[in-house]
Amino acid sequence: MTVTTDPTTTDTATTAIPFGDPDAAARPIGATTDKLTALLADVDPAVERALTRFLHEEVQVLDDWKWGEWLDFFADDCLYWAPTQEERLARERSRHISAFRTSAYFEENKVQLKQRVDRLLTNQAWGEEPPSRARHIISNIRVTKGVAEDEYVVKSNFYDYRSIGQRSQDSITGERTDRIVRDPASPWGYLIKERRVLFDMSIILNKNLSLFY
Repeated sequence: MTVTTDPTTTDTATTAIPFGDPDAAARPIGATTDKLTALLADVDPAVERALTRFLHEEVQVLDDWKWGEWLDFFADDCLYWAPTQEERLARERSRHISAFRTSAYFEENKVQLKQRVDRLLTNQAWGEEPPSRARHIISNIRVTKGVAEDEYVVKSNFYDYRSIGQRSQDSITGERTDRIVRDPASPWGYLIKERRVLFDMSIILNKNLSLFY
């Protein structure tokens, strides 16, 4: 069967129907406001690319055991914390994450982070003697604008694998939510003001949480 069209009555600029939006034919292409377009317009693509690279560089520093350099990614007044999770019924799911200042695996500021780093570097942290080999993998990086000027909220998923000794190995997964600000004076141009680490497990079965996430 051959289908013929009258080119004088077909306007592809106004009748093309993007996938998933059947109402799009009723409005010009320029007026399309789907969710993805709105998200992409929220943050400058160059900023999103920079923040993605920023996080990739950070995990490489972690994997290289360059703890002193890793601290450069954080603001002096930063908050680094990991709330616990509880098993809740579906109707209580909105309360499965512990509120701030209640229950957490760790809740630290920059000074406390440095103390942990210094201890690791003294070779007196027995949980990391001999030093483990770790690999941090992050994905699903999503950048949105924060409340303040030059502030961004960046969510990412992580998978961390660790091998220590000859027979011990473990892994852990979760989600990170970072509040990151632009700071041209910092070595990387940005600083993490807050990181919330949300482990997927309600009970951590790993031997310890001596490394960073």
